[in-house]
Amino acid sequence: MGCGNIAQLGNNTIKISDRSVSVTKISDIQPNPQTDTKIYLEGKVTTIAPFLTGGAYQLQDPTGKIWVVTNQTLPSVGDEVAIAGEVKFQSIPISGQEIGEAYVQQEEQLEHKSGQREESVQTSNKQ
Repeated sequence: MGCGNIAQLGNNTIKISDRSVSVTKISDIQPNPQTDTKIYLEGKVTTIAPFLTGGAYQLQDPTGKIWVVTNQTLPSVGDEVAIAGEVKFQSIPISGQEIGEAYVQQEEQLEHKSGQREESVQTSNKQ
């Protein structure tokens, strides 16, 4: 599916071929460890973290930010993307308290507009 089949319809829907899908606001994503929910997001890439294959990037919309993990080629910082993905939850129990975080596993990149580089690549020595 190429970008030619996609048109933006305001802030709340994306048209993919013949159908429109609702775009989820990042602030509406709930960290639910019980459910893997498919969603559609659009926003600007603010940080990237490359892995040996694929990587992760932080996606920002006017309501917040979330990490997106992908096995595909990473977008660049400043790019605007629309994606389909599944909400996942990474449990991090510390001293009997859950401080886990929701993230999105990208299934498909629906739209990609190149932007300007605004922030640096995040690097880490952790494995």
